[in-house]
Amino acid sequence: MIEIKNLHKSFGELNVLNGISITAEEGQSLVVMGKSGQGKSVLLKLITRLLYPDSGNIYIDDEDLVRLNAKELAACRLKFGMLFQSAALFDSLNICDNVGIGLRAYKRHSDAEIDSICAESLERVGLIDVGKKFPAQLSGGMRKRVGLARVVAMKPKYILYDEPTTGLDPVTSAQIAILIKEMQEDLKVTSIIVTHDIPTGFFLADKIVLLDQGNFSFVGSVEEMRKSEMKSVQDFISGYKEEADIKFR
Repeated sequence: MIEIKNLHKSFGELNVLNGISITAEEGQSLVVMGKSGQGKSVLLKLITRLLYPDSGNIYIDDEDLVRLNAKELAACRLKFGMLFQSAALFDSLNICDNVGIGLRAYKRHSDAEIDSICAESLERVGLIDVGKKFPAQLSGGMRKRVGLARVVAMKPKYILYDEPTTGLDPVTSAQIAILIKEMQEDLKVTSIIVTHDIPTGFFLADKIVLLDQGNFSFVGSVEEMRKSEMKSVQDFISGYKEEADIKFR
């Protein structure tokens, strides 16, 4: 379980997070939505302690992340996988080496075991026989799949997604969203998905929050968000068309 309590973060005079609190329960898919520049990606960096909060607490399985020493933090981070906006692949490495880079870093498997895990992870995301190719030879959607395969290979307990469909066309976005949902159900992981893509967020969320001006102005289910008359919610979804859901069915 990930529990965030009264979290504050500022950059100079810019207040980004103003005392937010939220819990991602075991096996839950928590979607964090909001307009660009509202601090969604900052929240993910705080959860992985790439940034320190100004105040507040982040509990990972009842451990206060803020208080962990370097060794404890390294162990805690092994519980996490992250899919970045750009997939963050290494252009100089082939696809198999990209997927296996974390496994090789921790030296817990033989080369043969790593090759087997990489092949299995790539097959899980619908990619076969691409292991010897390089990122530049793949489409944007395929690179996102490789990024997800790299996450899956490490068998994380928690997966963080930073705008997983950014830069993709609607059809490919839907394919990535469906794949994320399948991973969620198959691996029984806890996920936090940051996105401003409303169809994707609605499709993936067990619980959804709207980050607006440093606070969660809405917390609830997708259906509750659809029906909400709150101004911040209405302003956010005003351009959304229900027909956009159809591509996920």
